[in-house]
Amino acid sequence: MTVFLSLTLSISQSLYHNLQSPTMSTTTPPLRPMGAGDILDQAIRIYRRNFVPLVSIVAIIHVPLMLLQVLSVVLMFPLSGTPSSPFGISDASSLNSTSFLAGQAVTYLAVIITAIATIFQNAALAAFVSERFLGRPSSVRQAYGRAFGRWLSLSIAAVLIFLANLVLVIVLVGFILIPLLGIGALGSSSSSTASALLGIFYIALCCLLIPAILVSIFIDIRWVFFEQAIVLENYNSTGGLGRSWKLVKGTFWRVLGMVFVLALMVSLFSAGPVYLITILAFLLPTPGLALILNPIIQSLVVIVMTPLQFAALTILYYDLRIRKEGFDLQVQMQGLPDPTAGPQSEPPRIEPPTSPPAQAQPPEAPLDLPSLYSRDDYLQK
Repeated sequence: MTVFLSLTLSISQSLYHNLQSPTMSTTTPPLRPMGAGDILDQAIRIYRRNFVPLVSIVAIIHVPLMLLQVLSVVLMFPLSGTPSSPFGISDASSLNSTSFLAGQAVTYLAVIITAIATIFQNAALAAFVSERFLGRPSSVRQAYGRAFGRWLSLSIAAVLIFLANLVLVIVLVGFILIPLLGIGALGSSSSSTASALLGIFYIALCCLLIPAILVSIFIDIRWVFFEQAIVLENYNSTGGLGRSWKLVKGTFWRVLGMVFVLALMVSLFSAGPVYLITILAFLLPTPGLALILNPIIQSLVVIVMTPLQFAALTILYYDLRIRKEGFDLQVQMQGLPDPTAGPQSEPPRIEPPTSPPAQAQPPEAPLDLPSLYSRDDYLQK
């Protein structure tokens, strides 16, 4: 409880600071261990500086899903257009069974697409936020390129997480069904005995349900960073799960508190649109339009809030690496020259000064001296 209260206080101070400061420094923040308030402060900074690309990453996925949800509502609950029918929806006698089944099929399709597309959306958000946090440029195309480049590992890891939770559900359902069948068989012979056993079963179920929920939360928190590990560190599926498990080890309550506060923050921001839809259901001339506005407004909330939530998780991932592995020192060492690679550049060679070239002397004029002998004198001799 103390962890949650301290996280809430730190995050509230960070929100107040960011809302009060309209200008921000464009320099890259120094890598250092951060508290909860610092993590959210950096997440808000990245969110505000890169609002359009971050929202675009989520909108690419959720705008088509929103259209599918609207189509599903229109097929399952066609509007009558008359205020006399409840909520403006056609009565049961006028509903088309084929249209209703088609709407249900569209709903199931939207659920499947959401489960698959959210994996790559979160991976793209992790890639984009990582580059911006480290002060490097990035784009929506590059972020999704990195996410789809690791599609196989991401898909296998998501399937493994789903199977782990499914096994937990199957075990829980088995503990529920087997005693119920036994109590039902005893009910025909002795109703009092069956009632007593049913009461004991419900008590045992309550005692079993709480640990099952806690185990599921524990598994999901330990694997919360598998997308960052796979996309940012190029781990495979099992390696990414193991990497996340190792990072969260020893800081489980801190990570759980951060995830809880972020989820609470998203829920509080989502509560306003939900109440707005409820009010519109009674004010619109055709109240059934509220059923169409519901997926639209909910999708807009997801598009706006998801980038901030996942930016905070990605910065928390880097904070764990800084605290446990000295990631900040690794980044600083990467900026230093490698001593085994030799000098990066040759020092300038200093040449000795040279004397200027000697100027050419003009040829000396011959001396005008009288000759001792002439040719005639030589012949006479």
